[in-house]
Amino acid sequence: MSRQNFDTLDFKILEMLSNNARKPFLEIARETNVSGAAIHQRIQKLTASGVIRGFETIIDPPSVGYETCAYIGFILN
Repeated sequence: MSRQNFDTLDFKILEMLSNNARKPFLEIARETNVSGAAIHQRIQKLTASGVIRGFETIIDPPSVGYETCAYIGFILN
């Protein structure tokens, strides 16, 4: 894939989403002084071009009651 051309708004959006992937588009719009529709289009463009590959939720196991972590290995012959 070829390198994309990004402007300062794209980098600001990426920074905000990397700090909080659940940040609402309208909050990003307010903080960047751009319309919500423009933010939505930029994020769609970044996703379609492969820059944003997805959003994930990371759960802290101890906070939901898991106290043990186990690693299991398999050897296939």
